[in-house]
Amino acid sequence: MKTKTRDFRMDNIKAILILLVVIGHLMELHLKTGTIKTAYKIIYSFHMPLFIFISGYFARFRIKKLIAGLLVPYFVFQTIYICFLNYILHEPTKLQYSKPYWILWYLMAMFIWCLTVPLIENGGHLRHLLFIVLSVAGAIGIGYIRKIGMNFTLSRVFVYYPFFILGHYISTIMRNEDDKQCLIDFYHRHFYEILIASGAAFGAVIGYIIRFMQKYSYVWFYESAPYAVSHETPLARLLHLIIASVCIIYIFLLVPNIRFNFFTRLGSKTKPIYLCHGFIILALKSSAGLI
Repeated sequence: MKTKTRDFRMDNIKAILILLVVIGHLMELHLKTGTIKTAYKIIYSFHMPLFIFISGYFARFRIKKLIAGLLVPYFVFQTIYICFLNYILHEPTKLQYSKPYWILWYLMAMFIWCLTVPLIENGGHLRHLLFIVLSVAGAIGIGYIRKIGMNFTLSRVFVYYPFFILGHYISTIMRNEDDKQCLIDFYHRHFYEILIASGAAFGAVIGYIIRFMQKYSYVWFYESAPYAVSHETPLARLLHLIIASVCIIYIFLLVPNIRFNFFTRLGSKTKPIYLCHGFIILALKSSAGLI
């Protein structure tokens, strides 16, 4: 019987991402500085799409686990965060559950995405490709609907859905021995071509952000509002999807499948860090008069 080995690459990437999440939130204290704002845009151009890609990779439709692991923590932390704002930071905030507070959008979005797993996991590669194309069209088109925004985090649900689907499909391939072997063989045969092409694309992406993103609002990278509210353009949203996809490919090529003790363990414990670091960030923002 084969023993299932843990994919340390995923843990290493998640460790990088959770550090970028914390760093990104700390940067929000100094967004008036041009260099910090540019670095902030670079981080936000890919870190949540990559997190969602990995979440899609591991996503399974098990309703009890979804409720216990996503829905219950959402209601608990939504209550705690709003109480923290009201009674600790003295920032009057209405207690409600239809609009996730700040970082908690991820829990609600994940719950909704995971509910679609039975729909998207069936069928062959052609059907999967069709779902990806439709999800990208939905991500672009949903921005035209004014009522789709932060309620139930529906804007982000649609915009980031392609990354969830793609992650889940890669997982499907890796669970099929024949497809997995074909992918591995292709990877090894064309490793240097893939590395050079993705590296060039990654460099172009970073250069584009540094050169042209001054006229782009960093709020656009949140993808939390329709075009009429955020003033984002459909082209900018499409570019965001492309930029994030390029970064995902390049990071996967660079990060090794090796255990790095504390760093790899950090990547396996991202959820509590994600949920709890916000209290420190909010306290810092409150003391700086930013909330």
